[in-house]
Amino acid sequence: MAEKWKLEGSVLDACNCTTLCPCTYAQPSTGPDCRVTLAWHIEKGHYGGTRLDGLSAAAVVFANGDPFLVGIDRISMILDERATPAQRDALLTILGGQAGGLWGLVAKMIKSQPEVLFARFDYANDGKTWSVKAGNVLDLKAEFLKAAPGMPFPSNPKIAQTYDPFFGPSMEKVVGISNHYRSKTGATEVDLSGRYSSSGRFAYEG
Repeated sequence: MAEKWKLEGSVLDACNCTTLCPCTYAQPSTGPDCRVTLAWHIEKGHYGGTRLDGLSAAAVVFANGDPFLVGIDRISMILDERATPAQRDALLTILGGQAGGLWGLVAKMIKSQPEVLFARFDYANDGKTWSVKAGNVLDLKAEFLKAAPGMPFPSNPKIAQTYDPFFGPSMEKVVGISNHYRSKTGATEVDLSGRYSSSGRFAYEG
């Protein structure tokens, strides 16, 4: 029987859509497919009696369209290599959907066996710039979207209200754009820049 769990911290994402990603409003993706990465830093969390504070994780997804509408064709879960065996089991139980909550819903969208990888994480996110590097399989850096040159007002982070449950419960995010977004996993390969990215907060439980 699954334990009660709760996670909270910061989250970032990036994909191959133009800004602002239409998938966060239940609309078709910009192109024929979606290649999205989400990364989380758990500031405070637990699964039963197992503490998960300070760990990071990421998910790299490939879908033939908006994954919320058509499902997830392939997904790679990248877990923090610093996690103890008990913490690894806890994260896999949560992210695999066996403990319910948001990930219980996500599990029903996945059409193939998830790939599980372990890597060293370097994660930073202050809401103005954000980045994550996970071993040699993920390297992402982005920043908040600036106003067009010559506009008579300063550039400041802009908050978008969305229907993106990964940024729940508020579903608000700072709109950004990627400096670079590179990933090579069993789910997909990506090497691009100047596309959608965002930063925000999350709190999940089950």
